[in-house]
Amino acid sequence: MTMRPPINVTYRAVHKNTAWRKSRGHTSLENALHGHNDGAPGLFEHRARIDYEKHGEPLYVIIWVDGEPLGYVVKKDSSSSDGTIRVQVDVGLLRKYDDNGGATVTELEAHFSSAVVNLGLPAKIPLRESPIDQAEEGALSLGEHLLRERNAALVEAKKADVFRATGRLACEACCFDFAVTYGEVGNYYCEVHHTESLGSRLGSEKTSLQDLVVLCSNCHSIIHRTEPMWSVNALVTHLKTTRTKLP
Repeated sequence: MTMRPPINVTYRAVHKNTAWRKSRGHTSLENALHGHNDGAPGLFEHRARIDYEKHGEPLYVIIWVDGEPLGYVVKKDSSSSDGTIRVQVDVGLLRKYDDNGGATVTELEAHFSSAVVNLGLPAKIPLRESPIDQAEEGALSLGEHLLRERNAALVEAKKADVFRATGRLACEACCFDFAVTYGEVGNYYCEVHHTESLGSRLGSEKTSLQDLVVLCSNCHSIIHRTEPMWSVNALVTHLKTTRTKLP
């Protein structure tokens, strides 16, 4: 019988009084992430066997496994299934925190504003084969839909206002400029984003130019994939984080 090598789980906790507490004894990633007593949920619910008066309220848990490219930063969230919310972070960065003796609350919290977080879902979701390889499309059908009215004149006014002030229509998140990349065909093109989703309105409300921002198509699509929807500043922070990881 072949013996599997032991899994080396690193577990660090950030408390109000103790900036970087090292913990040992976690035999699996599952236990560290989900353990009822000694895992992250148990720590945040004061079930861990530690001196809470000495260390203070737990703020974050940092977990990674040797040999894996991604680890986790975890914090309390009473609305999730296990009472925690977590985001995957490059292990190299977590090791750097550990080598430096800890990370600031600002550094750790930034991961939650710059990434799509995992609300108690499985750490790894298996890939499945596509159930189909072709399908019929293109038939005409008549349907009725409720659509949120958008004011095209207001969109054009926003584009004109930005162009008058800056001389270009560059994405306010990533700085992409269609005219620079595509030439004449990209002149004066951009998408205009409502910072407060129209879908959240109960009915007709006034929209000002200050409620609109210029975004490229990619950033506009991504920001509408987040729930709750990110602010443009959160998207900017996310882009800065991902770009620093690029080779």
